Amino acid sequence: MTGIPLQKGARVVLCSHWGRPDHASSIEELQKFSLAPVAQLLEQQLGPDVFTGLAADCVGSAAQAAVQQLQPGQACLLENLRFHSGEAASEPAFAQQLAALGDVYVSDAFGVAHREQASVTGVLQHMAACYPGLLMQSELRYLHSTCHTPERPFGVVIGGAKVRDKIGVLQALVSSADVLLIGGRMAFTFLAAEGVACGRTQIEEDWLEACRVMRESAAARGVKLLLPRDIVVARSLDDDCGCCTVPLTVSCCTPEAPCVPNGCYGLDIGPETAAAFTEAIQGCKTVFWNGPMGRFEVPGFAAGTHAVARAMGQATAAGSTTIVGGGDSVSAINEMQPPPAISYISTGGGASLQLIQGQLLPGIRALAQAVAAAAAAAAGATAAS
Repeated sequence: MTGIPLQKGARVVLCSHWGRPDHASSIEELQKFSLAPVAQLLEQQLGPDVFTGLAADCVGSAAQAAVQQLQPGQACLLENLRFHSGEAASEPAFAQQLAALGDVYVSDAFGVAHREQASVTGVLQHMAACYPGLLMQSELRYLHSTCHTPERPFGVVIGGAKVRDKIGVLQALVSSADVLLIGGRMAFTFLAAEGVACGRTQIEEDWLEACRVMRESAAARGVKLLLPRDIVVARSLDDDCGCCTVPLTVSCCTPEAPCVPNGCYGLDIGPETAAAFTEAIQGCKTVFWNGPMGRFEVPGFAAGTHAVARAMGQATAAGSTTIVGGGDSVSAINEMQPPPAISYISTGGGASLQLIQGQLLPGIRALAQAVAAAAAAAAGATAAS
């Protein structure tokens, strides 16, 4: 994104955020969220003659000094925007401070385009001109065209922890997808709604009825909705020692002999489920995947997520269009050797989910409004002359 402006002699001010520093309990812990490692990478890529370094802050005198010393064709990086509460709160005063550091705004942070934050939406109204970056254009073009007019059958694989975080997209997908595969911890709330005893696995009691309604809606629309048939269980979330695979059936679940043994957690989909998900993925012409199938950071609970990743790669090789969105899914793919081939890897998890759900993302809406306002102003100036 920086290459073209720098080549044309622009003075480039880069800003970003990293993690959630508001949760830090000490100065030492807060410093873990500094963008210093990013600055090191930028210096390696751009060279010290082009990249002037990391500003000590993102607003105020330190940021102003870093920007003022830039020469044409040079770039600097502002410190983590989330070090200031005004970023997440989208405070107008903070947005104005950021806007004062530049003339032209280029939005290339698709991964946060679904958030109402100062650097995502608030700053645009104070800039002389606003444009989408090359990555932003690529994300919108690929995700919108592929997921809104997909070649069918259109399959979606959804994992992760919480139903409430993805209930909107799940409801929307029941109307648009042909195949819906649900894994991860969120699958256990669906299973509990069916009467499966899930041991110590956390269940979202408030969403049980919504899960039942969604299954009924999927059946009524002819959507193939698959849940785990078997799972990997263990007594520890972080230790795979003694883990085993158990089948899941409503009929076997009794208080005396639950499917998931008392004291155990469900931590991954089992091999039978992995095979069923693989077959379903390979039968689709377009597949979107967001969220792991289990606690894949622990080796003994990673097989299901890796099986889905391999199935996505096999579908790609067979000519299907495959899209992966979300940091955990991407991390799982990248840790495999060799990593499976994917048609498109999105930088946005929540943003990509909301986009395929049909929502207009706040960052995209603000950008479109700013571009339209600039075009109207230019047309008015031309007419006046």
